[in-house]
Amino acid sequence: MKITFIQTGGTIDKDYPHTTKGWAFEFGEPATTRVLEKLNPSFEYEVLTAFQKDSLEITDDDRKNLAELINTQPSDKIIVTHGTDTMIETANYLSKETKNKLVII
Repeated sequence: MKITFIQTGGTIDKDYPHTTKGWAFEFGEPATTRVLEKLNPSFEYEVLTAFQKDSLEITDDDRKNLAELINTQPSDKIIVTHGTDTMIETANYLSKETKNKLVII
């Protein structure tokens, strides 16, 4: 079994560097990578980045690109990390545009 994790941004992937005294954020390496390395799971996985945005900045073009990325994956189990503000909009979009995949946001 292989699970594909796809990063889109959101709080899970935000870093608040000390150089900005925590007032600004930037996106870095997917948090999923750090978590999975510590867990040492018994399944195969791949971590991809679709984009790195605050969910309020995600557009329908981003959702379209995300759906295309999901549909081209050989894995039929996908976990998308996503910010909470527009998670419902993305879930609704993906439910119509992805086929034969189990997608968890």
